[in-house]
Amino acid sequence: MKVRYYADADIQELHEQMLRLLGTLHDEHAITVEIDRIDEQHGPITEFPGDVRDSSPEAVYERDLKRNRDLNRTIEPTPSEGFKHYGSLDIAGNIAIVDAEGTVQWASTLPGYARGYGPGVESRTAMDFLEDIATSPSNRLCVECLHLLDGDETFCPNCGHEL
Repeated sequence: MKVRYYADADIQELHEQMLRLLGTLHDEHAITVEIDRIDEQHGPITEFPGDVRDSSPEAVYERDLKRNRDLNRTIEPTPSEGFKHYGSLDIAGNIAIVDAEGTVQWASTLPGYARGYGPGVESRTAMDFLEDIATSPSNRLCVECLHLLDGDETFCPNCGHEL
C-alpha cells in the first residue's frame, strides 16, 4: 500500500501541510508515499522521502481514475463525477491509496481546502484523511486493513478494530 498525493493544492499552506503529513506517514509509520505533480504552483519539492513525478491531469485520470471498477465501488461520487467539472479535470490537491499492483483503491473526492463546505464533507477531504492516519493510526484507522475501508465504518470489517 502507498499514499499518492496529486500536487499542488491551491493554497500553499495546505500544500506544505500535505507534504509534512506525507513525511510523517513515511518516517513514523513506514508507509510508502509519492507525488504526481499535476499542477505545480508552489516551487520545487525538495527532501521528499518518496517519488515525485511530473504528470498531466489527463494522464493521471487515464491511469488512476478512469474505468477503475475498484475505485467506483469505494468512493462517492464516481471518479467521472468527482474529478470532472464542466468538462475539465479537477484532481490537484487530492490523495489516493494505491495497492501493491498500482491500482487506486480509494481517493479523496474533495481537496483539503474544502473543509467546512457542508455536513459529511470532512471524511472526504484529503487533509482530514491524512491527518487521521498520520496523527494516530492505531487509534483512528486499521492501517493493515485500509484497503477494505470505504469511509463509513465504525470498525474494521476484517479485524474488528474499532475506528
